[in-house]
Amino acid sequence: MAHLYADPLVYDVLHAPGTREEAALVLKLMKRHAPRAEQLLEPACGSGRLLIEIARRGVRACGFDLNPAMVRYCNARAERLGVAESVLAFAARMESFEAPRGWKSFDGAFNLINTIRHVGGDRAMLAHLGAVSRVLAPGGVYIVGLSHSAYGLEQESEDVWVGSRDGLRVKQVVQFIPPTARRGPWARRERAVSHLTITPRKGEPEDRTSSYWLRTYSSAQWAGLIRRAGWEIAAVADGAGKPVAPHEPGYFVYVMRPRTRA
Repeated sequence: MAHLYADPLVYDVLHAPGTREEAALVLKLMKRHAPRAEQLLEPACGSGRLLIEIARRGVRACGFDLNPAMVRYCNARAERLGVAESVLAFAARMESFEAPRGWKSFDGAFNLINTIRHVGGDRAMLAHLGAVSRVLAPGGVYIVGLSHSAYGLEQESEDVWVGSRDGLRVKQVVQFIPPTARRGPWARRERAVSHLTITPRKGEPEDRTSSYWLRTYSSAQWAGLIRRAGWEIAAVADGAGKPVAPHEPGYFVYVMRPRTRA
């Protein structure tokens, strides 16, 4: 249970701050770039926090995740919060999934805060984009939040996340170690070391440490992969939805669509 992702409640509490703003950004960009946004898909939806928030705003939201515990948590919470008719989570992989029965195609899809970088390589990413393309309705877009790497120029960095709910407080300090290899697969892997402190309403704090890898992309590498997948970039925005030009380093929100669906 050391890894944050093994515990749906801890994950959900930690990432709850900012959920409303992220949901608003998704719907803002969907309204701007897609014909409609009545039914959306979130690959790697985690605890379903964004699915539930989007459903509260009147949009049907479906997501999938590799971790069955996350799926169960999302569906149960949607039931408790009264939005189960508009939310569905199911278990599947990023590279190979299909629209569940009763949902058919989607007006758009979204994947924020670097979650897509858990897809390990170009072959897997091409498979993922192909799967997304097959379930998008004509004119549908995929909104992806991605940080770009400035190879050879980046230093180790640190992010701090804090969330609390019903007396449970979760703090995460993440150290990001950029790739140092010049060639081979290790030249495209950033290591993240997670330090969690979980403080319950009663009892002693618990510390958990784990690590994981993220695939790295420069803006050129990402744009090239999008072209190979048969997609096009419709727009690039910052975290507030303002149009920007991507560069390294930095976090950007891409609005993409399959070229065959344009």
